[in-house]
Amino acid sequence: MAHLTRQSVEQCIMAAYNQYLTTTQGTIVCATTDNGNVSIQCVINGTRFNCGFAGFDMSRAEVTNLRQWCITHPGAGWNFGFRGTDPTHPDSINITLINRTVLMFNFHVFLY
Repeated sequence: MAHLTRQSVEQCIMAAYNQYLTTTQGTIVCATTDNGNVSIQCVINGTRFNCGFAGFDMSRAEVTNLRQWCITHPGAGWNFGFRGTDPTHPDSINITLINRTVLMFNFHVFLY
């Protein structure tokens, strides 16, 4: 897998969030500052707007910093939820948001 910086992951999450606001699924491309273009897959499954970037991951050392970033984003009175690692998901985290649209925003991030 290709490694992304936390800043690139944050940029990808915000790009996917903007897509979520339109409830439009498909692949989008985020032009990140540190890692160039990253393809993000957005798929609606039932009540979830699932998204992520296949083939990319982020350092475990950045998890706490990403969690802190979620507190103030996406903004405008909203903040992302955060599911950290656990025994059933030891290598991934999720950034979530509920009740902003009829769908739940669910961004998957794999870790190295």
